[in-house]
Amino acid sequence: MENTVEKIDFKTKIKKNPAWYGLLFTLFTFFLLPEYVSPFILFAAFIVFKRQWKKEGRLAKVGNIGKLEMAFMCLMLVSTLWSPTKLDTLGSAGLWWAVILVQVMIYNLARTKERIDKVISVIVASAAVNGIVGGIQLTTFVLNANKYTPAWTVLPTPFYRYIDTAVYTAMPFKIGTFMWANRASGFFSNPNLLASFMLVAFPLGIYLLFNSETKKEKIRRFTALTFISFGMASTQTRAGCYVMLGAWAVIFVLFIRRRALQMLALFIPTGGSTIFALLVRYGKINIYPNVTFLPVSPEEALLSSARHLEIWGDLIDHITHHISVFIIGMGFGCEQTGNILINNYNLKKPHAHNFVIEMWAELGVIGVVFLLFIIVYALGKLLEVKPVDFKVLSLKLTAFASFISLLIFGLSDYIFNSPKQIILFMICIGLIQAISYTYDKKEIDSLKDIPKITTNELQNIIKQ
Repeated sequence: MENTVEKIDFKTKIKKNPAWYGLLFTLFTFFLLPEYVSPFILFAAFIVFKRQWKKEGRLAKVGNIGKLEMAFMCLMLVSTLWSPTKLDTLGSAGLWWAVILVQVMIYNLARTKERIDKVISVIVASAAVNGIVGGIQLTTFVLNANKYTPAWTVLPTPFYRYIDTAVYTAMPFKIGTFMWANRASGFFSNPNLLASFMLVAFPLGIYLLFNSETKKEKIRRFTALTFISFGMASTQTRAGCYVMLGAWAVIFVLFIRRRALQMLALFIPTGGSTIFALLVRYGKINIYPNVTFLPVSPEEALLSSARHLEIWGDLIDHITHHISVFIIGMGFGCEQTGNILINNYNLKKPHAHNFVIEMWAELGVIGVVFLLFIIVYALGKLLEVKPVDFKVLSLKLTAFASFISLLIFGLSDYIFNSPKQIILFMICIGLIQAISYTYDKKEIDSLKDIPKITTNELQNIIKQ
């Protein structure tokens, strides 16, 4: 009888506020479904949101940051005029216009403290599921490679490998993908995409852990962070592992007075798994003792680093020797970047492996300045929030760490390469907008206020 009542109450809640539950469903499933399915879930949720808002006589707001982003995305569309790869430019710009819908929904729907926590919880839960799958993918691959288990026991990586192949082959145009078998991807299409998600979710998971109210909550959230750490390690993405360790270290130092024991306990799975992954990548630990040809080698890792430096140097050379490219870029979308690398420098790489250089190549210095201004403006909104208690302070700093972790990772890989990566950027900004709207703020009137506010923030951290 009680279960029936609960089901009726839940159905009533959904009918009363379908947009909110549509947002939560989207945030959870977007990272579990294939790239060619997830956007349609978002579109459906946004339609429900718009219908509810229209019915209630409300207007969806985008906020000042959203307006800046839309102006930036208009520049993407305008760049079609001078882009030699116009279809790629239109398609790439279209992805940004599509996934910004989730940011609009978060900003308009998550306007209470409880709802902000719920959004974060759903994101962390989805990341934990990806971490579990990533860990299983790598473990089953290693066991099979060492001839301990049969091939049928290996969980495919990417998870949708065979479906992806069928779908991409059926497309009327060529879609180039490289699917690693020895580096886990979870439900994503490659390891670096999964690493991006783990980095965004990790600090947010720490916020939840810090503010757990019951022992069961602490255990559940610690377990989720453990799975996220394992997910990162399973990608064997060196930059991702370094950034996650860095995020842990910074949060540990900032909250050493109040949460030292929790952070030290968290280092066991986080530090243990990511450091282990780094030692494997650099050939210090061999997890393939029965394999003649190593799927991962230290030579491959060093070659990858050298190739990154080569890509950055060659693209900067091209940009600085073409005034139009320097100022307005070659047009949005990384297809032309790949063409330049292969045709001019004999490097078969799809993009710059650095979001700043890639944006410079695509939209010139105008685009880079525009994007950096949006990022700084968004972080300024977090800085404005008054840290009235430990929960608010921990929310501010972990949201900051989440966004910064994604951006730092983007200095070694292009973080706007797929809907699942672009939406991470939008989710971070959407959360910042929701936090700024919900919590009390101290306005920053000019750049001169920033040093004083930053000093006060540091003092608050020490006191907490």
